Amino acid sequence: MPGAAKSALGALAALLLAPSPAVGEYFPNLLLNGACDAAGFLNGLRFEMKGRTYTGAPYYKATTRNDYIYWDPDCGGGGDGQARWILDDNEPDITKLRDLDGDGQCNYYARMDSMDRSKPPNSAFWKMNCGGATAESRLIVLADITTTLTTTTMTSTSTTVSTTTISSTRTTTSTTKTTTTVTSTSSTSSSTSSSSTSYTYTGTSSTISSTTSTTSYTGTSTTRTTSTTTTTLMMLRLTGVCPYKDFLEGLTFVEEGYTASGARYFKAAEDEQYLYHDYDCNGGGNGKKRWIIDENSPDPSQTEDLDQDGACNYHARHNSDDTYGPPAAGVWQIWCGVEWVDAILHLDLVSNYTFDDGMDESNALKLRSYFKTCKQKEYMNNLQFEYQGVTKNGSPYYKSVTSDEYIYYDPHCSGDVSGSARWVLDSDAPSLTALADLDGDGN
Repeated sequence: MPGAAKSALGALAALLLAPSPAVGEYFPNLLLNGACDAAGFLNGLRFEMKGRTYTGAPYYKATTRNDYIYWDPDCGGGGDGQARWILDDNEPDITKLRDLDGDGQCNYYARMDSMDRSKPPNSAFWKMNCGGATAESRLIVLADITTTLTTTTMTSTSTTVSTTTISSTRTTTSTTKTTTTVTSTSSTSSSTSSSSTSYTYTGTSSTISSTTSTTSYTGTSTTRTTSTTTTTLMMLRLTGVCPYKDFLEGLTFVEEGYTASGARYFKAAEDEQYLYHDYDCNGGGNGKKRWIIDENSPDPSQTEDLDQDGACNYHARHNSDDTYGPPAAGVWQIWCGVEWVDAILHLDLVSNYTFDDGMDESNALKLRSYFKTCKQKEYMNNLQFEYQGVTKNGSPYYKSVTSDEYIYYDPHCSGDVSGSARWVLDSDAPSLTALADLDGDGN
């Protein structure tokens, strides 16, 4: 079994950049078309992104009606539902993980089953309630709409150049990786000349409070607008293990994402240890659903035998149909060297850690360490990373402003297609022409 001395660097990069919506995406308004006659009132509605739900997925509201689009991993709340995008007249509760409209059942206008919570598809077949006994399959188009904000000031005389900035306080409560595009256009008219200035900002926003900036000069004023969103990761600290498994004691398991069943899965910040839900741990078809603590990473695309070993080998198990999360305190069977032993394990919720991966107007990304890193890597703490552009796979990449350190996304860091996709913190610059093994070192 691996010890608890492994670097937390990978977990740190995951904290900075997870949960990840689709890389490089922003959230324009959506124009809906394709609904059947019975739901024809939905055609032509424009949906605006209002924020994120507890899962980190964006949700939208129609601009002229109380209709919503949101992602729900289990719309009935029974623990065995199919994850899906939903078109509904009930507002989702952004504090809930499942059954977001709180009706205890799956009632809505339409659904589109999907494990991808990054955003609803622009074009896909949805099952829609069209008044018949069964739902109809309809091709629903959600076209992106880009919004342009314009501020215009007209004057016939010149004015003295002045700049006023109201001081701001930046308070980070939690972050999510969101890209916002805002364009402001200003125009000036006078008796002798005219000019036009355009600003475009694309980047990742973070929570900001009490921030105002106004610039005035020769008949032109500009207002810059920034949107904010927040999300929270679940973190659980494990205690109560037997002495044989003492390397697990006190580990902090950080939410990594969701598996195909809609259950969260977790990775220890301090070591290569994992916590996940498995429908059938050996894939034999007759296993019991259970939460598992394991040294092998789960495949989130699977619902059973997630570690793909064809056997039920792990540190500990807790039989449960509940995919919402492992019990805060429960009886687990843990392998203690000679036999399986019943033990009460505690998975206490750590005060939700808030972190800042926001970009300000200079496209800067500040790296902060929550976990104590090894001495050898302490120089990375508090490095500031600037957005440099996108790699060939469409992902943003970043470079430290003071050293040759980079953050980038690599689908297969060794070049082997069987490798796991990951965010990488590296001293080698990524290639902008390669799709995999971006640093070209073959490992």
